[in-house]
Amino acid sequence: MVLVEEYVSRIYEACGEGKDFIVVLKHAKREEAVRKILAKCEAKRLLSRVLTLCLYKGKEISVSITGKLVVKGSEGAKNVEGVLEELLK
Repeated sequence: MVLVEEYVSRIYEACGEGKDFIVVLKHAKREEAVRKILAKCEAKRLLSRVLTLCLYKGKEISVSITGKLVVKGSEGAKNVEGVLEELLK
């Protein structure tokens, strides 16, 4: 999980019914990380160039240019870390 440590500031579980996780990217690596993630995801919807809703291996991920991600329907933080590791390669 070396890439996760390099790009991600923290991961925490969102409140609510589903197993959603919020990922906060490190400010210094934010633009590079967002670019890598968007290159590997299938964009579903773009909301005024600020937020992109995309799919990656069946997971819905909301990517904000401010450096926050919301990963929906994940089994746990370790699963989210695995997905992020693939996206940040």
